Amino acid sequence: MVDPQAVKGDGGEPSLDVFVDAEAHHSQAERASLGIPRDLLVFEYGRDRFAVEARRVESVVPWKAPSRIPGTDARVHGVIQDRGRIVVVMAHPAGVTPGPNLPEGKLIVVCSSSRGHVGLPATSARTVGNFSLASEPSQLSVHDSTFGAFTYVDPFDYGATS
Repeated sequence: MVDPQAVKGDGGEPSLDVFVDAEAHHSQAERASLGIPRDLLVFEYGRDRFAVEARRVESVVPWKAPSRIPGTDARVHGVIQDRGRIVVVMAHPAGVTPGPNLPEGKLIVVCSSSRGHVGLPATSARTVGNFSLASEPSQLSVHDSTFGAFTYVDPFDYGATS
């Protein structure tokens, strides 16, 4: 097990690599006894950490400036075309109406379902890890892990505009 005090990111917290890798050391039996197991892709957007179900992630692509669509919800940054598919890129991974001074996206986490493709902006993304959650994840629920908290997002469950 990695000592969280041994590896720090620039913000004084353990790096995201350590955060993901530490969860991977548990055996399948240990994970089952610790809580609800989920395979998640953990990514960061600015200083916030998010996780999305790995089964929803189709790819992580370099940032492409989305084309704005007049009349769309403020939570939508625009659309991109990626490998022949239209991807709706959200303005914020949590699906909230963005405030001022949003971080600049460096990556787009492309998620898919039978309803289409949604892109979540990210400043960094790491490999998929198996996490044991204390409770069933729901949209924007916060979960703790050995090396810090993350917000669970379901890119297809943003609900109606407020």
